[in-house]
Amino acid sequence: MKNITIAVVVALWAICPTEFVSADIVKFFATGTAGEGLLAGNIAPPTRELGTGGIGARGITYDTVEGIFHVDLKWGSVNGFTDLSSDVLKLHLHGPTAGAYDDAFGQTAPMLVNMTTHGSFNASRTSGGINGTFFLDSAGSDALLAGRTYINVHLSDTDTGVIRGYLQAVPEPGSLTALALVSGLTILRRRRRKILK
Repeated sequence: MKNITIAVVVALWAICPTEFVSADIVKFFATGTAGEGLLAGNIAPPTRELGTGGIGARGITYDTVEGIFHVDLKWGSVNGFTDLSSDVLKLHLHGPTAGAYDDAFGQTAPMLVNMTTHGSFNASRTSGGINGTFFLDSAGSDALLAGRTYINVHLSDTDTGVIRGYLQAVPEPGSLTALALVSGLTILRRRRRKILK
């Protein structure tokens, strides 16, 4: 049985070596009650905003070692979404919500990061977005990794956000492979015990 365990560890390293090297980079997707992306329906109650947005090619990631939060967001028809009703005034990361993951949907929280001030921020209602990095302190990091943060797009000083996406970590393929291999090992052990009895 010891040989099987060693074989599983070797197989894990061979199948997903990058998981062992870059496990400090966590990827995220934006979602909510209305579905994936930056959507009016992800705010409770939903807003009447028809515009939509989502994640750009570079994605949303967090480096747990360096504390660096990278965000690539897009909105408007030029980027493949629906135009907003006006240019974006503010773009924030909020947290921590009282609930986590799906339980956070519709909840509000204080601002953690003002992304509007970043040099890459583009307010355009038709072709806007941001592609930049920000430092998160320990409280921000904890909230992000616990599934208790969301990105809010504001069109005015008075709105509570018009489109929103709650951030959740993307399960890594290597983690799924590891789970499958460990499950297989458990089944092998049970079968061997039954045969020996």
